[in-house]
Amino acid sequence: MKWTYLALLAFAPALTGLSGCGNAPATESTAQSDINGKQFLLSEEPDGAVGVIAARESAEDGAPLVIVGRVGGSANPWIDGRAAFMLLDASMSVVAEGGDSAEGELCTGDCCATERLACTTLVKVVDAGGQVVPVDSRKLLGLKESDMVVVEGTAKKDTSGNFSMLANRVFIRK
Repeated sequence: MKWTYLALLAFAPALTGLSGCGNAPATESTAQSDINGKQFLLSEEPDGAVGVIAARESAEDGAPLVIVGRVGGSANPWIDGRAAFMLLDASMSVVAEGGDSAEGELCTGDCCATERLACTTLVKVVDAGGQVVPVDSRKLLGLKESDMVVVEGTAKKDTSGNFSMLANRVFIRK
């Protein structure tokens, strides 16, 4: 009995590969090659953009919204493998944890978590079906940390005040 158990443990990784669990990277690669990021990029900046702070205060759930901000607001603003990223209000900037922060600056440490929450939002780039695009936003859109972007889409806000943006398209300021 003991040998049967050990044999099963030895072959478990091979069996897992046969069950399809090992296919996740190939699926993501296929998804990446099938999705053209240009469909999510705007060639001209849309009018009427508001900052993240203003949007947090005034946006209504499900309402169309155009916001402007800088990619960032956390030590890692990216959602790996998904077209989603943190957006920081354009009036703010982030300094390294432990660094002195002046007016309009926040650190990446826990001490500034509440302040960062008030001036950041999660942006999720969604397809026509409302699903987050399964390609990293750095690859899909060519985004880099600190890029200034204008995002067009729909506000997502719950009764607890959690706010995010479901983006249809993104304009990257150069």
